[in-house]
Amino acid sequence: MSMLKQIDNFFQNRKSSEKILIYFTIAIAIFAFSYQYFFPMSEKMYKNAAEQKKVIETKINLDRAYIKAVTVNGDENFYIKKYDKDLQNLKEKYKQVIDKKRYIDYKIKELSYLLYNKKKWAEFFDSLTQIATRNGIEINYILNNFLDATKTFGHVLEVEISCKGDFKNIVAYINDIEQSDLVVDVYALHISGKSPLESIFKVSVWGINY
Repeated sequence: MSMLKQIDNFFQNRKSSEKILIYFTIAIAIFAFSYQYFFPMSEKMYKNAAEQKKVIETKINLDRAYIKAVTVNGDENFYIKKYDKDLQNLKEKYKQVIDKKRYIDYKIKELSYLLYNKKKWAEFFDSLTQIATRNGIEINYILNNFLDATKTFGHVLEVEISCKGDFKNIVAYINDIEQSDLVVDVYALHISGKSPLESIFKVSVWGINY
């Protein structure tokens, strides 16, 4: 006999009052079981959902407060536009500075003869004897003194030359020295004696720091 048939036979011989009592007892048992096992679970789920709701609401309120703080005259993107414009201006100024630097570097290269260059100065000093030989001048001595004019301005090379030769050759020698690519100044010229003449003069070479 099936389970359902047995249940039907059980209730068939019962009075209505007994059936109601049995149904009521079963309902109470089901409710008690549900309350014991499902209510704690539902309560926990409800609390978790409530906590998540609070977190979401807090985040939404913070986002709204931030949007309100950065909104100017109804424009939520005011500061984004402002900072983007400032960035573009800085880029343009940077480009202008780079262009100016390139221009200055170009101009300085054009005036490279004014700049202090140790190698060129050494070559100039060595050439003094060669220029003298080319002009028929005999060198007695060449003295040099290296000076720091100022830390910001540059350097000075002072050279004293003692030589002898014809007047024409001495003038040609001094002229060739002055034709140097460097900034050269011939001064303190002294000539004495008869042919060949004795001459002592000084040469200053200037160089600017860069």
